Amino acid sequence: MCSADVKELLALAVTLATSAGAELLTRQAAFSIDGPAVETKSSASDPVSAADRASERLITDGLAAALPDDGLVGEEGALKLSLSGVTWVIDPLDGTVNYLYGRPDWAVSIAAEDEAGALIGVVHQPRTGITWQAVRDGGATRNGVQLELRESRDALVSTGFSYLAERRAEQAEYLRHVLPAVRDVRRGGSAALDLCSVADGTSDAYYEHVIQRWDVAAGGLIAREAGARTIGGPGTPLADGVLAAAPDLADALLDLLGRVS
Repeated sequence: MCSADVKELLALAVTLATSAGAELLTRQAAFSIDGPAVETKSSASDPVSAADRASERLITDGLAAALPDDGLVGEEGALKLSLSGVTWVIDPLDGTVNYLYGRPDWAVSIAAEDEAGALIGVVHQPRTGITWQAVRDGGATRNGVQLELRESRDALVSTGFSYLAERRAEQAEYLRHVLPAVRDVRRGGSAALDLCSVADGTSDAYYEHVIQRWDVAAGGLIAREAGARTIGGPGTPLADGVLAAAPDLADALLDLLGRVS
């Protein structure tokens, strides 16, 4: 794929993420965590709203109109095989609980992947107007400013937790090893934003033990293009999860996480 094509993919992703974010902002006042337009998915504490679905529909309709041969994978059910070699991975509202409580830490996340993985990634935070974006081997930016990873000896670490009670109990054991060894821990509620926080230096590391493809496709690329090492998958202490940090810090955190039997 030529560089012009990649730039066009990135521009389309930015346009759709921004439009979806505006739609979500318009709808937010009408939603609440206990409202009638809110259902649950994996557990009683894992909500999905009509706003999530409207955002995904806006994005997938835009992609289908512009690039009908591209594939789609969306958190809220979008699924289409690719005829072009490019598949879009979409989280239309990452941080639904935050959104429904009126908190600002939620985002729209859009990535395009080819056979080598994430090609472009965009994470847009509507409540702040911040947009992070990256192109594979082309660097990452925050609102147009080039990002370069900040290294710290005393790490501020972000993490996240499952919506399933039994998994939360397991994650608490990992946290018990991490918390005494780091500066502090944050739990923001959006994996996409947590990964972007590593990229822009508002945290030093992020890890989570159970994560989905759409949670990390865009944010993971942004973190890597800023200089982070991202780790996860079989054979690591994060077989179903992800860790993003500067290389030396990533090794130290992996050692801590590997101590949990």
